[in-house]
Amino acid sequence: MPELPDVEVFRRYIDSTSLHKRIKEVQVHTRNMVEGTPVWKLKATLEGHAFKSTDRHGKYLFAELDNKNWLVLHFGMTGFLKYFKDLEKNPPHERMLLTFYNGYHLAYDCQRKLGKITLTEDLKDFISEQELGPDALDDKFDLAAFREALGASRSTVKSALMNQNLVAGIGNIYSDEIFFQAGIHPKLKAQDLSDEATETLFQSMKDVLKTAIDKQANPEELPETYLIPHRKKNGKCPKCGSSLKKEKVSGRSSYFCTKCQS
Repeated sequence: MPELPDVEVFRRYIDSTSLHKRIKEVQVHTRNMVEGTPVWKLKATLEGHAFKSTDRHGKYLFAELDNKNWLVLHFGMTGFLKYFKDLEKNPPHERMLLTFYNGYHLAYDCQRKLGKITLTEDLKDFISEQELGPDALDDKFDLAAFREALGASRSTVKSALMNQNLVAGIGNIYSDEIFFQAGIHPKLKAQDLSDEATETLFQSMKDVLKTAIDKQANPEELPETYLIPHRKKNGKCPKCGSSLKKEKVSGRSSYFCTKCQS
């Protein structure tokens, strides 16, 4: 599933390809992925207008139009964006296609159809309506706010970190990496973390997410000491060489090292 680093890469992708280009046509191929607004209104809001800026909160990407509306994209399990010219090179599971007056296209591809397309006039209202917690990389989300977020949970620390109402942006894969880099077992109860462990986890969260963004959210480009490239059957711990353990934690398949995480 695209998580915060992936969506930040998508946001920068729109910035580098699609800003200030007037939209000629909008085609929606999977209408039930458009939520909260009729398809005709989505088309009318976008066509003839251009994106002027982008934003992101957690796993949501926002593209601001020059008519004071925002296109909102959530990528579900399999979503991504592709900017291209030749229609014969469109992605295989295209759900929405924007055609610009310059002859190029921006496709929203989502194989499993679990994403979301909608509009909003106010980002703060949208974030509030979705009951999203603070973005994990927001500068205002400091250690004190992180302690408060974890303190609101009685579940495992992994479940707390993945709870979008507490912290927005982290999913199953990057939570495993964050716990691995912090040396913390994901099955610990959030309320049982010491002050020192909480601070270590907080710093690990910031470092891992920023590193992933710097590496374009490409697992093959992550540092050799990172878990994600080894997060598979028969995977070995990149730090001690032990076999990684796969276990359900809060209902999600989790990978961790029993020697390096306690």
